[in-house]
Amino acid sequence: MRELLWQIEELNRQQETWDVVGYVDVSDANGTIRVGDREYPYLGNDDFLLSQSEETNVAVCVGDPSLRRKIAQKLQANPYIRFPNLIMGDTRICSDVKLGQGVIISMDCRVSTNVSIGDFTFLNIGAVVCHDGRLGDYVTLSPDVRLAGNVAVGSGTDLGMGTRVIQGIRIGSQVITGAGSVVVRDLPDGCTAVGVPARVHELRFV
Repeated sequence: MRELLWQIEELNRQQETWDVVGYVDVSDANGTIRVGDREYPYLGNDDFLLSQSEETNVAVCVGDPSLRRKIAQKLQANPYIRFPNLIMGDTRICSDVKLGQGVIISMDCRVSTNVSIGDFTFLNIGAVVCHDGRLGDYVTLSPDVRLAGNVAVGSGTDLGMGTRVIQGIRIGSQVITGAGSVVVRDLPDGCTAVGVPARVHELRFV
């Protein structure tokens, strides 16, 4: 959350885009978050958002895909809540890219032509998606992840920092890769893969 707030501040320095009124969490004993020279107030827990009766923009910015899904699905019960796409500064995104709702694309990301990105997917700082990529809903690309062309990533997958994926690979749903992994073969649903090249370390129940 703190890093996203900083990125929004940087974006607003280039062009005033978002006015952040505060943040929501399960609880916060301090009542504020400080980012740079600005403090953001704690507004309450999820019930604060569920009680809104006017149109309210919300960014679900937790990194864990399963928790992000749980929060987003809960908040979607309130028809007044909107989930805009947050596109930070210093990104390059082709005009034909298709985005779902609630997508966060961090600074220094590159998204090439004919790419589709599903709902509530999060591209962290420096992630790259090359041509013809397909990312499902609730995917997380950690900082510096690189997907070559024509890579498909299933919903709820979490690619660890610096993961590299060669062209044409299919990665299943709810997959986790370790930091620095290099994926050269398709990965099945629900697995954890680590190493160079990445090998399936654990196959979880999905």
